[in-house]
Amino acid sequence: MFRVIGVETGDHPRREFVVIRNQSLRYENLRGWAVTDESYFCADPHTLAERLYIFRNDLMVEPGAYIALCTGVGENHWARAADGRNVYVVYWGRERCIWRDSQRVMLIQVAHVAPSTVMPQRAQTAG
Repeated sequence: MFRVIGVETGDHPRREFVVIRNQSLRYENLRGWAVTDESYFCADPHTLAERLYIFRNDLMVEPGAYIALCTGVGENHWARAADGRNVYVVYWGRERCIWRDSQRVMLIQVAHVAPSTVMPQRAQTAG
């Protein structure tokens, strides 16, 4: 099962990301999962489209591994997290921040809402 374990907001899309972890004891396919916020429950399709990222490709994620969904532009790749686990870094390709104004970021799967939400951490400013 996948779960959102962190959200980092920032003043630039390159510094904004959502961290997801495979908390299952087996490999799980990320295809069909989506990251969104409370706008998922609103009736405005434009707002929903702006704040919904769907993992459309097959991606088998090993137990304990992470996925970092970065708001900005970049090349998707595998890397190592500080704890030594694998992390798949996915870039959304957006030119503006998405999660800064969100109250809750959610991971959902087709046909139901997964019990995986986390409150975004507000970026700290110097001074």
